[in-house]
Amino acid sequence: MKAVRLIFGIFFVLGLGMLIGSYFTIQHTRRFLATAVEAHGVVVDLVFRETGGRHASWSYFPHVRFRTADGREIDFESGSGSNPPSYWVNETVTVLYDPQQPQRAYLNSFGSLWAGTIVLAILGVAFTGPGVGYGIWQRRSNQKEAWLRENGQRIQAEIKSVELNRSVRVNGRSPYRIICQWMDPIRNEVHVFHSRNIWFDPTDMVQGKTLEVLMDPNNPRQYTVDTSFLPKVV
Repeated sequence: MKAVRLIFGIFFVLGLGMLIGSYFTIQHTRRFLATAVEAHGVVVDLVFRETGGRHASWSYFPHVRFRTADGREIDFESGSGSNPPSYWVNETVTVLYDPQQPQRAYLNSFGSLWAGTIVLAILGVAFTGPGVGYGIWQRRSNQKEAWLRENGQRIQAEIKSVELNRSVRVNGRSPYRIICQWMDPIRNEVHVFHSRNIWFDPTDMVQGKTLEVLMDPNNPRQYTVDTSFLPKVV
């Protein structure tokens, strides 16, 4: 369980760092736009290079030349590339540059100015989402269990089996869960219960036993199987 919390915690911290990074890139771009000067430029070359990453790909990056207001000729390579190319050699483009540092220039396009920020924000949400979701699930699960311990109907359910919960995998491992059942003598109904995930094989500890189940008498689908007798994983 600690390993699961650690993994979700790492995801959350990484995502939070990306979201903070996207905030600073927004502020950086806004400050640049507040003082940037517009100029006309020409695409003089298309640089075809690898963009890297886990699955490497190749993109065309425009090499642009423009003149500043005081007549200086500046060359720069756009940080935003694509495949197929978004621009062609000799195409006229609009450039935004810092009058104090003309080499700090960007194509006046949404992708060139904001693509990095958008990627950081999307990755930030993607990484923090599982961590936040796990935290919410854990809190609600604890609240439900506390309510059931206070108000639930206590029954003894017969242990039927121990199985791997293959719908969950962490670092290539699946947890175990205990399956038990109980016959409602009043309604003549059989109820099957699943314990929480257990990150070791509890088979030898539950043979020939029944387990206490705390069940909402008005909603049998709301329940918790008491496995507090099992040793804690450290």
